[in-house]
This record gives sequence, C-alpha cells and structure tokens, in this order.
Amino acid sequence: MINAQRYGDVTQFIMGRLIDGQPVYTMASYYIDGLLIDTGPVHVADEIEAAFADFPIEQIVNTHHHEDHIGNNIVFQQKRGIQNIYAHPLAMPLIENPALWTGRLRYYQHFAWGDPPPSKVLPLEAVLKTRRYTFQIIHTPGHSPDHICLLEPEQGWLFAGDVFVREKVPTLRSDENIKEMLASLHKLLQYEFSTLYCSSGTVVSNAKAALKRKIAYWEELGEKIIKLYKEGIEPEEIRERLLGKETVLYGPSEGDFGKINLVNSFIQSITNQPDSGEERQ
Repeated sequence: MINAQRYGDVTQFIMGRLIDGQPVYTMASYYIDGLLIDTGPVHVADEIEAAFADFPIEQIVNTHHHEDHIGNNIVFQQKRGIQNIYAHPLAMPLIENPALWTGRLRYYQHFAWGDPPPSKVLPLEAVLKTRRYTFQIIHTPGHSPDHICLLEPEQGWLFAGDVFVREKVPTLRSDENIKEMLASLHKLLQYEFSTLYCSSGTVVSNAKAALKRKIAYWEELGEKIIKLYKEGIEPEEIRERLLGKETVLYGPSEGDFGKINLVNSFIQSITNQPDSGEERQ
C-alpha cells in the first residue's frame, strides 16, 4: 500500500504492508521539489513505479539506515536511474551492506518491512539544495547513531525522520538511547521551524511547542524513574508504577517496543551501563 497526500508543496507517501486489507506498521516518505526523503519498506517495491510515476525525482536522502527507510533505494536506482542517494556517513556501510545488521532483526521487522537490498549511497554534506529550496542537515542520534533531520528554514519545514513520532511516547525500542534522543530534541530547539513532518505520518503545526512538550514529558518521567531507582525499586516495578502494563506491541515485537526499555534507558543514563535494552539482573 502506498497512499499520497499533499501538504502544499510537500507530498507525503504513507507506505505499508496490507494484511487482510489493513495496513500494518506504516511509515511516511516525503517528496519536495525533486527530493525524496526515505524510500520505504521493500514490501511495497512493486508499487513504487506507479506511485511515483508523476514525480520527477532527482535526489534521495535516507534519514537513517533502518529497513523501513531504505528498502526501495535499489528500485529507484535500477528503474529510475537515480544515483544521487545520500545518507549520513555512519549510515553508509549499513545501507551498502545490510547483512551487517539484518541478522539481528526480529520476526515482526521481517514481517512488516522485510530485508532491504544493498544500495549505493553518497555522504551527506551540511547543506542539500533542490532547485527551489535549501535544506540544512542536522545530525540527531538516539533513535539510531546515524539519524539525521532536514530543515528548510525559509519555509519552516523540519523533516524529522523518527526523532519525534508523537508528543507522549511511553515506550522505547530496545536499541534506542534516551539520553541521546533528548540531546537531539534540545538541539533541534536551537533552530527555527513551524511544521514538523514525521516518518510516523504525523504532521505537526506549531512544531516547536510540540517538541518542548515532548521534552518536558520525557524529562519529568525520567526524574521520577531515577528517583525510584535510587530508592532501590526494580525496573519492572518502576514501569508498573509509572507507566502501567506493557503495550499490545510488546509481545509481538519480542520486547523491542516496550515501556521497560524506556525505564532501563533512563537508568543506564546515570549508571553508565551499555544501553542494550536488557533488564538489570
């Protein structure tokens, strides 16, 4: 499934696999003035040519190396002849050789998005230009070490990849780092923008205020988590007290999406333990 929606000069493409007619684990790519931000999961590869037939693409940026963001790079390279695909230097070896990391994917990731084929990418510089717009590239690690955002300051657009998702997120992926994510969110506040386009499909107006609310939610929650931990409360009990039961995605994701991951990441931010997502023994 690929569905397009216009937001002025920005076109959003919601991509996802359909199961019994219902989309699962969708993501959003964005097209602006010949630039495509992320190419979606390989499971929609057969729909790419038709969906983008009326969109002249001159260059592509991958916000990071995850399988739902790079899966169709090779389709655009082979069928549209687009060789200008860019990513952060940390992402390049992971995009060019996904076998370095796809063996660690869980079942739900294979099911929802599939294994991305290798593709050739070029290193992003500090600025990327289209015919009409100029984008600043902002390194925003935390969701992944190679994550970047694109800012068009004249238009007030921030293409935020997976750094935002929504304001109140009580879960974390097992490989995400809350300390780095909060640092990246604070970093973004140094810039001026009004509209945020997220890879979750969320489009946020008055975006800086929303970003401040997200930071406040996590920081206030983090203070409570750390206080309880210092009192000797175990992570699972902290999760139960502050966040309640795990979400419905915890089991199907084999613990990859979990409230306990958020609790553990805050704890690891003060104990200097590796941010592995594993519970303290």
